[in-house]
Amino acid sequence: MERRLVLRLLSHWRMLCDDRAYPSFFDLDPSAIPAMWRDCFVLEIFADGSEPRFRAVGDALAAHVDFSLIDQPISKAPEKSLPGEAISFLEEVLRKGVPISRGDEFNKEHGAKVLYRSILLPMSDDGDTVTGILGAVNCREVIDG
Repeated sequence: MERRLVLRLLSHWRMLCDDRAYPSFFDLDPSAIPAMWRDCFVLEIFADGSEPRFRAVGDALAAHVDFSLIDQPISKAPEKSLPGEAISFLEEVLRKGVPISRGDEFNKEHGAKVLYRSILLPMSDDGDTVTGILGAVNCREVIDG
């Protein structure tokens, strides 16, 4: 079995797509992916162009921020945090309309280096327009010394 979160979630997303360009959020069942869901998040994208909002944040991801991101605009995710880094390429995903995975590193405020890999997967409730993003990110901290 594949160990990498982003590849497992991509495989699940493709299964949800079936013969469509994008799966619907109605197809998404967190209880079907409990091991992954803790590192996942859902963003709602608005047709009027207003700022996307977090609609769901898994427990493991939520632990990286000192407050709840649920119902918050994406600008509330701190830049040097796991959620903030995970959404840093959102505009590219929205522009291209395809899943994109990225890995990178950043330094937390207290100096610890964080290595992460994330994926953003477009979702659509009408089958044509991207109305949201299913994302996931996991990491490990590296202590220099």
